[in-house]
Amino acid sequence: MFATKLPVEWLLLWQTPYAIWMACAVVLGIALRPVAARVMVFTIQLLGLFLVLLAAAAVANAGGSVDVGRALNGIAILLLGMVLIRQVGLVVFRMLVPRLGWHPPRILEEILILIAYVAWVLLRLSIAGLDLGSLVASTAVLTAVLAFAMQDTLGNILSGLALQLDHSVHIGDWIEIDAETVGEVIQVQWRHTAVRTLFGEKIVIPNSQLMKGQVKLVGGPSVPRRLIAVYFYCDAGIRPALVTSAVEQRLRQTSLDMIASDPAPTCLVTDFSEGVVTYVVRFWLLDPMARGRAESLIRQHIHATFQHEGWTMAAPARYLSVSRRLRPKTGADARADESVAQRKRALSSIDLFSPLTEDELHELAGRMSPQTYVEGSLLARQGETGDQLYLIVSGRVVVWLESRGGRQRLAELGPGDIVGEMSLMTGEPRRATLTASGSLVTYVLAKSDFQDILEQRPELAEAFAQLLAQRNKELTEARDNAPGNRTQHDETAILAHIRRLFRL
Repeated sequence: MFATKLPVEWLLLWQTPYAIWMACAVVLGIALRPVAARVMVFTIQLLGLFLVLLAAAAVANAGGSVDVGRALNGIAILLLGMVLIRQVGLVVFRMLVPRLGWHPPRILEEILILIAYVAWVLLRLSIAGLDLGSLVASTAVLTAVLAFAMQDTLGNILSGLALQLDHSVHIGDWIEIDAETVGEVIQVQWRHTAVRTLFGEKIVIPNSQLMKGQVKLVGGPSVPRRLIAVYFYCDAGIRPALVTSAVEQRLRQTSLDMIASDPAPTCLVTDFSEGVVTYVVRFWLLDPMARGRAESLIRQHIHATFQHEGWTMAAPARYLSVSRRLRPKTGADARADESVAQRKRALSSIDLFSPLTEDELHELAGRMSPQTYVEGSLLARQGETGDQLYLIVSGRVVVWLESRGGRQRLAELGPGDIVGEMSLMTGEPRRATLTASGSLVTYVLAKSDFQDILEQRPELAEAFAQLLAQRNKELTEARDNAPGNRTQHDETAILAHIRRLFRL
């Protein structure tokens, strides 16, 4: 009896529209794969459950449980409708609406699909013979109780909907709620907004908190740049105009990807108190993730500027008592002597200074001043008149040839090399642009450092001219890749330049 009734009941349950709607669901699922990756998995799972429910209903009818079979059949139809409702909603919001130029928030899509689910459930209940009016009346009290109990959750959901509808916060925006909560918005869900901090932490913030409190947007699509301030102090004995001009000039000659070049960084005086002058460097930050690195590089450039100018950085102080007394030679004096000895050894290893005696090398080493540069710093610009020579202690210097509005990399020099000797000795304009590659430490020699030595021994000019002519020939051949024989002419011209510059 059971075996003969099962096929008949199955045929009674199965109807031709089922096959049509299932085919529509499969076609829509395939069409939605480019815009909704998991929609096909959702479709296959629910269609499989739909077929299982139909089969279970057929078995129940075959066993004489007609009411159970009818209920299972109704649930199967309900699932099939939910599949089609979700897919139609995705087609509208993911394919049709974007073509009209409107990009509604994802939460609006989910809420409207949920409303359609509720409407479909009520429709099926009505078809099943349930009086919806009595259902609503009987559940009014329960609804009020649930609404009161879930007021925080409902508030978060409505706040999340409002956040996305008014476009006040976007995915990718950087927000700051307090001094400790700063990060990138990675999710805006029904109940919460997720933020990824600089330390890799994920912070979940209730949407109602974002709507009730003050939220500062500090980066991302809504705020492409942000003004950052870095403070520093300088002794009151140094004219503020010199400090602001030197700092601004160095920063404007430096190229940093995370900092805007237009408008350029500015240096301002902000206060006179506690025995020092307070300055601030303001710059526009382009990458909110690089704020710490940008502030660090700005401070490094400020420090390098102070060392370059021979200034001393200061700190606020309320009271300072200083007593001076004669004291024996200390470790600091010994380190200073060792530093001079190191400079002397470095000079003696360079062919250009080979004509000098030991005493002259020692005197020249004592006049050398150390200077540090940060990555990207400009040491010299092609075409400018220079009166300094750089002896590289550590780091690298890149030599660039400027031509026709472009820049060609000629060479990269390292520890022990010297640059700028031709401009120093002859007063000629710089023939190349020099920039720092990474952190750079140099010893600097100025024209005045040679003045006394050449005045005491004018014959050194010829030796320097010969060495410079040979170095000039090597540099020209390396740059043009065309050997020539101009050493004698260059030596004569260089000697004339040296005698004229140093008035020999």
